[in-house]
Amino acid sequence: MLEETFKLPRREPTWKGVYRNLRLAILNRSLPPETRLIEVELSQAMGVSRTPLREALAKLAQDGLIRSAERGGYVVTDPRQDLADAYHMRAAIEGYAARLAAENITNAELQRLRENVAANMTIDLADTRRRAELNLEFHQIVAYASRAPRIIQAFDNQREFIFTDEDMQLHTLDACRQFVREHELLVEALELRDGDRADRIVRAHLHRAAALLLDNGRDATSTGQVKKTSDAAAA
Repeated sequence: MLEETFKLPRREPTWKGVYRNLRLAILNRSLPPETRLIEVELSQAMGVSRTPLREALAKLAQDGLIRSAERGGYVVTDPRQDLADAYHMRAAIEGYAARLAAENITNAELQRLRENVAANMTIDLADTRRRAELNLEFHQIVAYASRAPRIIQAFDNQREFIFTDEDMQLHTLDACRQFVREHELLVEALELRDGDRADRIVRAHLHRAAALLLDNGRDATSTGQVKKTSDAAAA
């Protein structure tokens, strides 16, 4: 039964909890391509009203993870091409941001990056939520250090494609360690003010991340779960 697979214990707007869980289900193929999403069934299964559900579905449609169905409602798309395109865009944006950051980053920002990497090296790799927070913080520091308003705006527009804690669940622990090592290499390049190297590291890092997300998402159907939004979730 769908009802047995839905649970979300965090406090956040209801629509966002629904969005996060449906997004993971699409990425790990618990909801495979061409699955029709029926509002009444989802609303009952997730224990939410149809208003936040519709907000979540609209965001998923905006992300390209679902499309409108001919007979109404939505159908799950194959996310691989859209995600690949999004990560190629991220690689271009963040690679250039890192190149600029090598010229403009402050010592205080470099220290924050060192502290971020150090925290990532000591945290429990099973703590996907904290690792996702540190990952977003790291990429944001680098992007903002570019001091380029349009690059920063472009980065902010791509934030939904930066790993969430649900995405982290799709990666092996060895892959997570590799990502932290690549963050460390980027900090070293920025400390040396080597923009070319910083650009190359970021592009390779994001292309690898995209490949792992797509490959592991395709193979994770047996382990991924879509969850029910808890009554404690904020409206």
